[in-house]
Amino acid sequence: MKESSSRKQPVTPTHPKWTDSLWYLSIIGVVVVAGFSLVHKENELLWRAQELNLWLPTGLYWKTLMQYPGGTASWFATYLTQYFYYPWLGISILCGLWLIICALLIWIYRLRGPWRLLTVLVPLALMACFVQTGYWVYYQKLQGHLLVPTVGVLFAVLCLSVQRLLDNVLSDKAALWARFIWMALVCIVGYPLFGAWALGATGLLGILPPKAEDSTFNLKRFTLYLIFALVLIAAVPQIYYGRLFEMTQRNLVYVAAMPSLRYGKEIFAVYRLPYYAIILAFTLIVIVSVCDGFPFAKRWKQWMKSTIAVVLVGLGIIGVSKVWYHDANFQKELAMYHAIEDLDWERVLRIARDGSSDVKPTRQIVMFKNLALFRLGRAGDEMFTYPEGATLQNAPWRVHMAQIGGKLVYYHYGKENFSYRWCMEDGVEFGWKAETFKLMARTSLLNQEWEVARKYLNYLKQTRFHRQWAEHYELLLKSPDAFDLEKLEASVKAGKPLMSERDLKEFAPIMHLMTYPNRLDGDNTLVEMYLMQTFAHGNGDDPLFQEQTLISALQMKDIDLFWPRFMKFATMHPTIHMPRHYQEAAYLYGHLENKVNISRMPFDPEVRDSYERFMKFNEQCGPMTEEQKAIAFYPQFGSTFYYFYFLIRNQKTN
Repeated sequence: MKESSSRKQPVTPTHPKWTDSLWYLSIIGVVVVAGFSLVHKENELLWRAQELNLWLPTGLYWKTLMQYPGGTASWFATYLTQYFYYPWLGISILCGLWLIICALLIWIYRLRGPWRLLTVLVPLALMACFVQTGYWVYYQKLQGHLLVPTVGVLFAVLCLSVQRLLDNVLSDKAALWARFIWMALVCIVGYPLFGAWALGATGLLGILPPKAEDSTFNLKRFTLYLIFALVLIAAVPQIYYGRLFEMTQRNLVYVAAMPSLRYGKEIFAVYRLPYYAIILAFTLIVIVSVCDGFPFAKRWKQWMKSTIAVVLVGLGIIGVSKVWYHDANFQKELAMYHAIEDLDWERVLRIARDGSSDVKPTRQIVMFKNLALFRLGRAGDEMFTYPEGATLQNAPWRVHMAQIGGKLVYYHYGKENFSYRWCMEDGVEFGWKAETFKLMARTSLLNQEWEVARKYLNYLKQTRFHRQWAEHYELLLKSPDAFDLEKLEASVKAGKPLMSERDLKEFAPIMHLMTYPNRLDGDNTLVEMYLMQTFAHGNGDDPLFQEQTLISALQMKDIDLFWPRFMKFATMHPTIHMPRHYQEAAYLYGHLENKVNISRMPFDPEVRDSYERFMKFNEQCGPMTEEQKAIAFYPQFGSTFYYFYFLIRNQKTN
């Protein structure tokens, strides 16, 4: 018997296929633009992040991470972070993971039409976690902290995908029990591996919508799922704490494998906002998925849904831009560090000059600049031609140079034991990194501690991108005489250098500076002050070392220390033209105290003229305050030692 032709079949609303493609392309477009923005704006941060990262393919490394809940998340995150060695490669992988997350969310929650665009809110929240980092990149103890959120969210989404597959292949009753079993497995097995991200996955499983589009909302079943999920979330971390993870503080078991936002005793809660945004993004997706099946939602026009989706994504993009850490000095510090590691001293100086003159540099920028000038032999002529400043690092806590760039500064100024010491403290406090192993290997070579150097080089040889670097320095272990300065210089004179040209450029100047007496002292975390004091009170017959003592005496504005070092420099360099700043200091000090007769010294006419003009201008500006004079004098005299001596005051070293 035929069905009555008058009986109407339910009509499923259809949409043009091109609109579906538009939303997919929009998701891809947002993620790709986000990736380009990261590579363009955070290129140096990405490179430095992998230097401050270490992934080793060893069982010991795995066991070390697994001492804390969420070790697997750190393991995957550190593995992925190493690809930032080539920033474009690391970001390509990251964007690929974000697109996978979006695709899975569309399938899991059966999102249709414009609602698909809402999945991009999750990558935007993950991007916000990434771009707010700033100086946290040095102070986070969670290994792979930049990518742990992405790994954690991907784990949660994969758990939801498994449940959706079970829903699709099992009967309704079987799916009910499968949900309870899977939630328990995700929480109990997942917590040691993924920490708080497994708890989040459990919560999402508890509120996962029904399996079919025509399923009605079952409040009783939803309540059972939710209660069971909450019980698991509350109980599992506490059970593990008493049996497996005693090293984790009890109050931190629910945020295990999430970046710490604590410095000292203070917690900086504002940095939690992007993590709340992840929760909010999932909440919106769940709400849309559930409500889209209700009659009132079916009456919405497509343009209304499109408007809501676009506005929400727009707000997400604005949110990312608001939390994005922008600081010119931070970017300069990163770029200059990279240039120093490449031994590109000219690039260091170009970076130091880049940017607005209104932005005063940090002491680390000034020290990097002075190091580059010293290596190029131009400190005496150009040291005061660059902007001076003592701007504190833009962080809500006190950043110490010893913990960010001081280790590299110590290394290049011949203070190898101090560099090694701070590397060791950094490793114990914040975890071992490729950067610290590189410095510890090189300082050990300079200290002729061959087996110690071999140990760190062997670690680096196990990495993906630092293996070639380690093999290069390993070759130097076969030529121990290369680190004897006398033998090295003799080999260079004989035309058979014991080092390559690149290694000579790196190591020879450092060995010249290692002529200080062997004594026990400390820096109290004040890298610049310690180096200035050490060199200014030092004395030696090595030309490079002696010039650095003169530079330090100049920086300290110590007249009594300056004169003997100036005289010795002149004696040791009778044929060279006396650098401009050394002349300016001698001419100024000669007039200030008259302790040394400077009448027969061959000062450049420009030095004499600039001094006379400086003093005359000072008389004209008599009523001005020192701050006003600093501004008025800078255009004419900002590049002179006179300006530095009189108008650069109360600069705190770091």
